[in-house]
Amino acid sequence: MGSKPRESIVPPDALDEHVRSLSKRFRKESANGLAAQWELRVDDRPFVISIADHQCTVREGPAPHPQTVISTGADTWFAIDEGQITGPEAFLDRRLAVQGNLDLAVRLQTLFRPYKRARRASDLDQVDIEADGLTLSCYLIGKGPPLVLLHGMGASKISMVPLLGPLSEHHRLIVPDLPGHGESDKPPADYSPRFYARVIRHLMDEVGVDQAVVVGNSMGGRIGLELALRSANRVRALVLICAAVPGLRWRYLMGFLRVLPSEFATIPFPLRERWMERMLRNLFASPDDIGHEEIRLAARDFIRVYREPKARVALLSSMRHVVTEPKEPFWASLRRIKQRALVLVGEEDRLVPARLGIRLAHALPHSELVLLPRVGHVPQFEDTNDVVPNVRAFLATVG
Repeated sequence: MGSKPRESIVPPDALDEHVRSLSKRFRKESANGLAAQWELRVDDRPFVISIADHQCTVREGPAPHPQTVISTGADTWFAIDEGQITGPEAFLDRRLAVQGNLDLAVRLQTLFRPYKRARRASDLDQVDIEADGLTLSCYLIGKGPPLVLLHGMGASKISMVPLLGPLSEHHRLIVPDLPGHGESDKPPADYSPRFYARVIRHLMDEVGVDQAVVVGNSMGGRIGLELALRSANRVRALVLICAAVPGLRWRYLMGFLRVLPSEFATIPFPLRERWMERMLRNLFASPDDIGHEEIRLAARDFIRVYREPKARVALLSSMRHVVTEPKEPFWASLRRIKQRALVLVGEEDRLVPARLGIRLAHALPHSELVLLPRVGHVPQFEDTNDVVPNVRAFLATVG
């Protein structure tokens, strides 16, 4: 994923020192039982990074069976390793390419102390947090007034990555994989908005956050609304990015059922990938701007997660609640939400029609509406340069 990394001229011994020192800079406390293998290609030189039994080993050469392959130039690797930029930032800037498990690709940097400096609050951390009896995989980054970032149905915390750097400059971010999604637990549950809101409330308790601004994309926005309705004192304000509300387009949602039937293994895998790629392209107004390889990697990562039966059950249960929620009780309940809300609407959203976002803004007593032209269902990826200033301006007025 990403374009071919730019090469640079770096002395081989300097590169060796950086990479081989990883084993000494390994943060054992961050591994939490992780067993994984990466292949790191820096200026086409391959290195194997292996973690098992709370130990890290590094050697030069190709990895026999890596879960993730990361390719970049030496200048970019030095910037990442020294903590000048994050791996996700380099990826979004197309200075780094990824193959395989996306969660492990992002996690790699969090497992080591930066080169020759101490960690700071601005360094991304990935931790497992117990909340309401469930283990949630979470990103933690930044310092300041807290924000809870919630991804959409079928997505993961990785979908919020474009917002991490900009928003963590002045805020503390708590970014979980929702239950049933990503690397979090996938228990037998009803996966209703009420269920999700309860778990997020417990997560806030565990990280010591009494009140936060909730930033939610798609189903994450619906969960934010539910949290504001049921635990109003825990929500300072809402940022709703293409929030999923009653009236979503059935045709798009039913397409997921073609990707995830119960007899998952009976249809050839390449065909599944093509279906999933088509579904993901529909999330964007201009999918070619995102990139074919990027969408292909996201499709494969989706299939990796939802190969597990428990994950498929969770997804289909979440979908059922979204498409069967009674409309009138929902819209009537919104008048009880007194918090200020920023409602961001993609004008070319194929999943949540723009008219629903406009109706949501009108139904909330204290809301601001921002229409994003030529934008689909995931504005934080497709239109980061407009989303971030609008969110920052809104947060500044919230205080």
